[in-house]
Amino acid sequence: MSAAATTVATPRHGLQRGEFVAMMSMLMATIAISIDTLLPAFDEIEAQFDLDPADSPISLTITVFFVAMGVSTLVWGPLADRFGRKPVMYAALGLIIVGALVSTFATSFEVLLAGRVFWGAAAAGPRTVILAIVRDSYEGDVMARIMSLVTAVFLIVPILAPGLGELLLLVGSWRLTTGAAAVLAGIGAIWFSRLNETLAPQSVLPLEFGRIGRAAKTVASNRQTMLFTLATTLGYGAFFPWLGSSPQLIGTIYGRPLALFFGLNAALMALTIAASSKAVARFGTRPVLLTMMTISVVTAAVYVAVALAAGGVPPFWLWFALVTVLTATNSSSTPLLQTLSMAPMGAIAGTASSVTGAMIFIVGGVLGSIIDGFISTTVTAFGVGFLVFIGVGLLAVMAGQPARVEGEVEAAT
Repeated sequence: MSAAATTVATPRHGLQRGEFVAMMSMLMATIAISIDTLLPAFDEIEAQFDLDPADSPISLTITVFFVAMGVSTLVWGPLADRFGRKPVMYAALGLIIVGALVSTFATSFEVLLAGRVFWGAAAAGPRTVILAIVRDSYEGDVMARIMSLVTAVFLIVPILAPGLGELLLLVGSWRLTTGAAAVLAGIGAIWFSRLNETLAPQSVLPLEFGRIGRAAKTVASNRQTMLFTLATTLGYGAFFPWLGSSPQLIGTIYGRPLALFFGLNAALMALTIAASSKAVARFGTRPVLLTMMTISVVTAAVYVAVALAAGGVPPFWLWFALVTVLTATNSSSTPLLQTLSMAPMGAIAGTASSVTGAMIFIVGGVLGSIIDGFISTTVTAFGVGFLVFIGVGLLAVMAGQPARVEGEVEAAT
């Protein structure tokens, strides 16, 4: 076992595993609710700032958040490798609070957008540091199981966030939908004080461009890391349209209540993730991953065939069943892919998390937006995206050979 990881019996973070998973999940939730909680408040925000509903830039509140998050991901990892996980996490949570408060008390739409940019840039910090902390403390199938539970929160909470936003609007204005994240980040920062620093003193890396460049080169040249990161990126590209186009798919095309079926889908996703986590303990990470991705590809092929046969709009319950299988298997695969991509990167976990995270969010976001653009009056494009992206991702996983390459990582430090 490398110096970058501890045994399961004595995790470096110093907490019981249940509390550790709960803490990491809450910190992930802080990021996740920042994304889509304000969606139900769009009409109220447009009225507040006199935006024309026919040509409103309101969707920029989501777009700028994702762009800022993707770009700033490159910064947080090297900082975490230099200054430690805890100081960087506190800094990120503090900046999230600032961005959320600027958004909450915005007096113009431009100030709201500025707050969302700042907020998105800060939100990349906790995700990057969480991956590094988990990698510091665990490895192998244990890491995969913990990543399954923590990543599930990041994937599922944005689906539930619009429902939370609607509840907040029942008791106050749209400003509650942004202020809630500041409260949650503050609570998370207080709880986080119970965690021990997980970056070993001998693993501290200098904040030098040459060193960061070598580490980034190590990430980019490691076959295992890049193949599994590619598969993760494609998985996000397939999943993002579910976040961006669900109102169109569920509400407009099928005329069904969005919150109800969003929530039902999320519940079924959570059950599948829990089941896959248990399966990992019995069968191992890679076999479970291959099974989940194969099911996803086969289901996507059936989806496309059914959609084409039905003129692009198959019966609702058949469509919803296929979508649920796709989103559930994809969400179960994501943490396993991230575990395998990070496995060879123990000595540079923070920097590796930054490099891979930037690729996932920037490229995955672009791919997802391409699929979003084809979703209008039919549901076919959603299945095509899954079939192509997950199909290529499965090929990448089959080509990947999980194996630790300590020498390469040590050379980067």
